[in-house]
Amino acid sequence: ASRSGVRAVLDAGSLPAMSGALAAAAAGVRTGGDSRNRDFAERHVDIGAVPDDVVALAYDPQTAGGLLVSLPAEKAAVLEATFSAAGLFLQRIGRVESGTGVALG
Repeated sequence: ASRSGVRAVLDAGSLPAMSGALAAAAAGVRTGGDSRNRDFAERHVDIGAVPDDVVALAYDPQTAGGLLVSLPAEKAAVLEATFSAAGLFLQRIGRVESGTGVALG
């Protein structure tokens, strides 16, 4: 997003997480990947008032991995229906708007 003229806005409450991951993060469990990803990306991400345990899940490679797809909003329903029909998991986690950078809110 840094050179595209758009801002990715991720809804922290919509980020999927493995069972027990949030409890572990709340207990202070962090991985090496969390700190490396955080060091690399934090200057580009506005985390607002998101609690650090949720931020940790967003940066951790075990929980933040997976496939991220960005497409026009008017096409989202078709993709959601296609995934649902195939029995595949899909979670809408944010939107793209004018601006720059990434926001986690």
